[in-house]
Amino acid sequence: MELNDGFRILVYALLVISSSVGIAFMVFSWLLYRVNRKYGHLPSPRPRSFFTGHLSPINAVAKKMEFPVLTLLHQWTRDLGPVFWVRFIIQPMVFCSNPPTVKEVSLDSRHLKPHSLYDRFHSVFGERFMGYGLLSEVNHEKWHTRRALLNPAFNRKYLKQMMDLFDESATRLRDHLIPLADDKTLVRMLEHFNNVALDVIGKVGFDMDINAVENSDCPFPSAVALALQGINVAFQNPLTLVDPRSKARQYRRSVRDAVKLVRNIGQDCIEKRREAKKKGEELPKDILTCILQAEDDVGQKIEMAELLDEFVTFFLAGHETTSNLLAFTLLEIGRHKDVAKRLKDEVDEVLGSKSIIEYSDLSKLEYMSRVFKETMRLNPPVSGLSRVLASDVQSCGYVIPKGTTIMFMTYVTSRLEEFFDDPLLFNPDRFIPTDETPRHFFAYYPFAIGQRNCIGQQLALIESKVILAKLLQSFDFRLEQSQRHIILREVTNKPIDGCKNYISLRD
Repeated sequence: MELNDGFRILVYALLVISSSVGIAFMVFSWLLYRVNRKYGHLPSPRPRSFFTGHLSPINAVAKKMEFPVLTLLHQWTRDLGPVFWVRFIIQPMVFCSNPPTVKEVSLDSRHLKPHSLYDRFHSVFGERFMGYGLLSEVNHEKWHTRRALLNPAFNRKYLKQMMDLFDESATRLRDHLIPLADDKTLVRMLEHFNNVALDVIGKVGFDMDINAVENSDCPFPSAVALALQGINVAFQNPLTLVDPRSKARQYRRSVRDAVKLVRNIGQDCIEKRREAKKKGEELPKDILTCILQAEDDVGQKIEMAELLDEFVTFFLAGHETTSNLLAFTLLEIGRHKDVAKRLKDEVDEVLGSKSIIEYSDLSKLEYMSRVFKETMRLNPPVSGLSRVLASDVQSCGYVIPKGTTIMFMTYVTSRLEEFFDDPLLFNPDRFIPTDETPRHFFAYYPFAIGQRNCIGQQLALIESKVILAKLLQSFDFRLEQSQRHIILREVTNKPIDGCKNYISLRD
């Protein structure tokens, strides 16, 4: 009798489970049907599965370094036109390469950054990292208030006063590389650019002597790198967040410790500065002092946690943007000898044997400016920008529905013939200024566009010019033959293989 009761309970349980699974399957299928119907009027690549949508081809391509996802998006744009949509299981996403739509959406503050993409910067494995800094803050009103407070610190006039710091850091990098300049020692320049960029943002931003260029045992650069890696790992493999295995738990703990180290160093720096300001001591002329002064000017104090968010954001955006730009530039001039020669000739003409680069020299390095622009056209620091539409948007004869996550990819538009002649050719002279409105207006935006453009773009360009000019004064660079020209997409875009070079002293 008890056996029969147990059997009946098991049957009932199986029926309940199978019914629940069946209902869940029906609801899931209905949701997919609604998504497909909502976006069915837009062009789309053929999905491999009704249930996973375009997830399979994206994942398959992501594993092939020789054919990255960005290249697939470029191919889909060429095949399908300037507007198309893809679906990642139940998440739809529209890609748009139509400049008028880029302008309309990016200049309208009602269209916000998507939480789903930017929440990953807030914390890493549960430890607050970038929090609600300028990069990760989604609320426009809060972002706008903070941006207005920080703008003076990144004004060109203010950065001009820091030229001696840029020059000093570039000189230290040059001196560090001299013993390696035997044309035989393999040097991964991305690592050195990362270190000098950290030194610069540390000194220019917070009067911190990180000394990453000269001190390989400095814990700060390693902590920043590990924290950034943690963001990337969590994004690419969300299961890492809950993986119960010992190795995964140990990795999460090490990333959290790295985040704590970075924020603790920042807190110590900010507390000492506020105390010095309170005592009336003379303060260094850096970004932190400018921020604290701006607090007084507007009568609004930034809480410590929020200041730390900006501290971390400056180091992420400040050093990654610059180091990747320099590495990609070195990669491009290594592949184009004529460009390298023109760059060196310009540096020799403008600087000669000057030991100190002055601000007035930078505007004379016109060809270098074009080289940087062309480098960012083909190798943008970030692939594009995204927004969630606050209302329906008309684009190329299609209606893109309200609530859609829309992606604008400068990587893609910079490779389209509509905007650039022979787009895959590296040609800095395409950026020679003219009186005409360029065809690539709102199709080329390596530092984003609109109100939420990169606040530190002038800092990055000034710093990059000083460093590259200082190095080209002293060295010749020769790419190692195995160095591949492939973009590695992590938190930012960087050259795979680390930009391997052999260095020799110039005659």
